[in-house]
Amino acid sequence: MRFFAASLLLAAPLFAQPGTCTFAVTPVVFNVGAAASTSNAVTVTATPSTCDQGWVANSNASWMTITAATLNGSGSVLFSVAQNISGFARQGTLSIANTTVNVIQAAANCNYSVTPTSQNFPVTGGKGSFAVQANCFWQAGSNTPAIVQLPPNTSGIANATINYTVSPNMCVGSRTGSIIIQTGLPTPPTFTVPQDGSTSNFSISATSAAADSTASDGRFTVTTGQGCGWSAASDVTWLQITSGANGSGNGGIAYHLVANSSATRTGNIRITTSPTTQLLYTVTQQAASAPTPQVAGVYNAANYAGDAVSPGQIVTLFGKNLGPAPLVPLQVSGGSLTTSLGGTQVLFDGVAAPMIYSFQTQVSAIAPYGLAGKSTTQVQVSYNGVSSTAIAVPVQPSTPAIFTLDATGLGPGAILNQDYSVNGSGRPAARGSLVSIYCTGGGTTNPATPDGAVVGSTLPYLTLPVTVSIGGVDAAVQYKGGVPGAVAGLTQINAEVPAGVKPGTGIPVTITIGGVNSTPGVTMTVN
Repeated sequence: MRFFAASLLLAAPLFAQPGTCTFAVTPVVFNVGAAASTSNAVTVTATPSTCDQGWVANSNASWMTITAATLNGSGSVLFSVAQNISGFARQGTLSIANTTVNVIQAAANCNYSVTPTSQNFPVTGGKGSFAVQANCFWQAGSNTPAIVQLPPNTSGIANATINYTVSPNMCVGSRTGSIIIQTGLPTPPTFTVPQDGSTSNFSISATSAAADSTASDGRFTVTTGQGCGWSAASDVTWLQITSGANGSGNGGIAYHLVANSSATRTGNIRITTSPTTQLLYTVTQQAASAPTPQVAGVYNAANYAGDAVSPGQIVTLFGKNLGPAPLVPLQVSGGSLTTSLGGTQVLFDGVAAPMIYSFQTQVSAIAPYGLAGKSTTQVQVSYNGVSSTAIAVPVQPSTPAIFTLDATGLGPGAILNQDYSVNGSGRPAARGSLVSIYCTGGGTTNPATPDGAVVGSTLPYLTLPVTVSIGGVDAAVQYKGGVPGAVAGLTQINAEVPAGVKPGTGIPVTITIGGVNSTPGVTMTVN
């Protein structure tokens, strides 16, 4: 009811005081067309009809003018409106007898176009012009002032010619500028300026360098136009960019060469300034005499047991002169780990194994699945073409070991709870929930897995039987096989935490694969 009463007041405002006249103004909303018009009338009705009290009429908008008004008692107000030359409707108000009259003028029926719609420019830039066809107000603006410039306040209300200037393009890549005819239309006319680039705008101070085998540093410069971006990347790990990997305009690229303990090698820094333009800076580093690798032992990467290896087991080898410094991490090529890292290879009976990492005193690799059925294997490390003495290592079908969080082979295991959180004292596993146990040494799989392959959608299952014990209680195994997205040789076992396990921290976990138990000392937390 209050809303209804308020609506009545808005529709016909009355300003009554005891003993005075009241005035009703109609209409209080006035719609006019876009064209200029005169004699638009608003009626004022006084009550009582004999009232001759004065009142005031004013326009509050510059485009509306009151042309006549009675100004006392009942009467009328005449006003004119100027033409609306824009594509937007506009609104103004009249104040008549203490009443606000809203005047809404429709948008003009505007038509705009440009001729031509584009103009190609050479790399040197230049001046140009195009025509605007219009019957309403418009204003031109450059969306790319660094490319296309306009005179100040380029606007009009009719047909006109727009002059513009295109700056020289100091970059290699082509670019496009644009001028927007701002009209109020959803899709305003646009004039585009494609401009060529030039490969002569891009150069480096040198294209090659030679260095000895020791660690050293170097630098060269890039020359190109201001604001022209470029990036640099090395295609080898031993040629490292230390500054200037990304730049704009003139700049420098500094690099560091890792000491070379292998054969003479060549690497490149590729400087790219557009998808199709690239400069090459080539560095050749001389060889150094290579020391002979010395292998102290071959160990399971999860628990460091050195009694045997099994097909697909992740192994760690310790010794001297095994690889480069700093450490070189794994590399994937064609969906599999490479068999050489930083000049290092681990050989099982002469077969190069997939590499996990390579370092001076420690390397890691994955024993080939081709060891299946053998009783021993000869293991060697080759670094920069020099091989260590072969070590005879026993081979057995499985050598299960659970990875631990601190990589010592003891304590909290690398185990995920059912919600994928890492199991630990702050995140125990509930009895009856599933946990994922990560281990190695599981042996052969079905389907057979290529050495070093990254596991995809086809999951390789262990061929040997698997059991799990948690807190001395057998746990039902739900899955035993490869880890999607990880390298073959890393095994995931999903098991259900038995209801009979006593809650607590330090609950022992043992896996048995093919009748071989994992080493004791791995634990988890259960609530």
